Amino acid sequence: MAAGQFYRGENLRFKFNGDDLYHATTCSLEVATASEELASKDIAGTEISMGNYAGTLSTEALLADKPVTPATFVDPIELLQLQLNKTLLDFEFTTGVVGDKIISGKCYVSQSTVNADNQTVGTANFSFLVTGDIIIATVPV
Repeated sequence: MAAGQFYRGENLRFKFNGDDLYHATTCSLEVATASEELASKDIAGTEISMGNYAGTLSTEALLADKPVTPATFVDPIELLQLQLNKTLLDFEFTTGVVGDKIISGKCYVSQSTVNADNQTVGTANFSFLVTGDIIIATVPV
């Protein structure tokens, strides 16, 4: 991506074990850092000591079975099964465009919700807990 260009939401996707989530509509990464407030007789006010970080992912998708070809998708029911199996997943949050940033790490599916409202396409919502390091790199050539 050329400097100064925006990352468009429709181009950013989650990949789980290398496969895009089929019919994803939203995706979000949240990183929070623990902190400790320090105060003593020798500190005017308080100082902050930063600790470890924790990450969560969330995504929503339309409920559909993935196509047989290309075999580069994971569908919502497969994610639910991976949660039930307590499977550790590799994740990527990226456009996949050479030169763009890629955020990656490992996660577990921690919550699944499948919605089926009358006269609408079903949806599935997922939450994930990141375990270990979060890595920021550039999509290679």
